[in-house]
Amino acid sequence: MPNRRTDPMPERVSPMLCKLVKTLPLLEAYLYEIKWDGYRVISFVRQGDVRMDSRSGLNYTARYPEVEKALRALKHDVVIDGEVVVFDDEGKPDFETLQQYNGEHTPISYCVFDLLWIDGQNLEQHPLTERKKILRKLVDKKAAFKFSKSYNDGAALYKQMKSLGLEGIVAKRKNSLYREGERGNDWLKIPTRKRQEFVIGGWAESTKGRSFKSLLFGVYENGRFTWIGRSGGGYKEKEMAGILEKLKTLETGATPFVNPVLDAGGAVLHYIHPELVANFEFATWTKTGRIRKPATFLGFRNDKRPTEVVREIPVTANAIRNEAGEIKIKLQKTS
Repeated sequence: MPNRRTDPMPERVSPMLCKLVKTLPLLEAYLYEIKWDGYRVISFVRQGDVRMDSRSGLNYTARYPEVEKALRALKHDVVIDGEVVVFDDEGKPDFETLQQYNGEHTPISYCVFDLLWIDGQNLEQHPLTERKKILRKLVDKKAAFKFSKSYNDGAALYKQMKSLGLEGIVAKRKNSLYREGERGNDWLKIPTRKRQEFVIGGWAESTKGRSFKSLLFGVYENGRFTWIGRSGGGYKEKEMAGILEKLKTLETGATPFVNPVLDAGGAVLHYIHPELVANFEFATWTKTGRIRKPATFLGFRNDKRPTEVVREIPVTANAIRNEAGEIKIKLQKTS
């Protein structure tokens, strides 16, 4: 472990973010990790007291008592970055079960991938590989912890994630520093499917007996809430009535979008205050920046503030190479 110093523990941490990339960049300067399908959590342990913050700074400590217990048992003052994940019987992340986690009967794991501070030493300005080496030693064989391993063969890892139907992989520059709140080229995400979070701004009525025809959603661009698409599928029939009730509690008489909603097909539209964040899968973007076809609803995300949800247009691996100044590169298409 690092020698004891006197760097103050940060009170809050804005998590470092990943830039969305179209294709898998195989670069010597990067290592590759599994992209976990869970809730991002920054954990603070100080003299046995534990606080677990969501990505948006909400206190999630009481939600995950088994993880809190494991953090306290480390017997070190630390700040750790990772995701809480529930795994199914096949060992795959189960986001739906995570959303319903009761804190008592369902096993849960804290998949940790970065160590920002330990026993008086701030590690954010240390290389990623060094931070991960210390983290691995810290949590090795400890209950509730799952260390996020690194791989050199990004192509093989991506292929495996795609064959298992998992979310994707993350590429991280080996010598990268931890830059709070930054979404740059040091950390990249390469999903196996096109999925993003959007903010719901209304719904379209159904004429076929369903609770609603589709949800209308958008993103924030320079502080302005912009409509970009709709979702008519992915909902469980037994849950649609409950979703509609949730929407009705937020209904407003005016559109929250700064631009018009298109392709409504003559349906009666209702608008809501943009407070609900949900995850959607979709085919592709149009040249005008909208979703080409109706997206598929995957579930709500209660861990993110609506104003944090922005449009993520994927960059090319060539752009990453050019900005990084890499000479040797191989490309593996992800779609």
